[in-house]
Amino acid sequence: MLADFCHSLTSCRTPAAVGALFVRAIEDEGFVYCAGRSLYPAGSDGGFRILFRNWPEARAAMSDSRGLTAQNAIIREARRRMSPFTWEDIRTAATATRAEAENWEHAMSFGLRNGFVQPVHGPGGYLGVISASTREKAADLRPDWQVRLRLLALCAHDQAANLSGARPLANPAERLSPRELETLRWVADGRTDAEIGAILAISATTVRFHVDRARVKLEARTRAQAVARLAFFGLL
Repeated sequence: MLADFCHSLTSCRTPAAVGALFVRAIEDEGFVYCAGRSLYPAGSDGGFRILFRNWPEARAAMSDSRGLTAQNAIIREARRRMSPFTWEDIRTAATATRAEAENWEHAMSFGLRNGFVQPVHGPGGYLGVISASTREKAADLRPDWQVRLRLLALCAHDQAANLSGARPLANPAERLSPRELETLRWVADGRTDAEIGAILAISATTVRFHVDRARVKLEARTRAQAVARLAFFGLL
């Protein structure tokens, strides 16, 4: 599914098309709305940017008119995390501001009960946030589905950001050595460092060295994000 999704992404010509493809990829799991947003640090060019969003018009208008993108518990939490999280993980936080509480109430007025959020951290304080929401409070967010949804979200972010000009990406094939590419492909296959070392006749420490260098070259914070970027460029 991920390979097919990434192949279809290459045909998208606008961030909105990426969003439409993303929501189609996750709708069978009960997700109905999605949004992709990017944020640059204060003082830099750009500020908040909506990459894609298929929200109801009334919800989008309310969020924009009251500046709730900036005053949003999801964005606040995304700044603190690299791993994905759900609405249920943060919705009852005692530290929620009045604006954040209002935003939750407005989302629930549309029947939304839960959501999945994938932060994407980049150079210079860049933050991307891909979110999907569902009307099912007990949404299917078991670990295996979270991994698949995470990779879909990371690939969607990279293409939408690239198309919007928010974060142009060079082809990683031009930056990775053959060994770095080889080890990261084995990571994508689910192999441990020790298993990869045995396959390639190198030590697990050497495997970690090559994987970490590949991750840095891809400007990825985690191995999962690095694998997602390889998938996006058709290198798996």
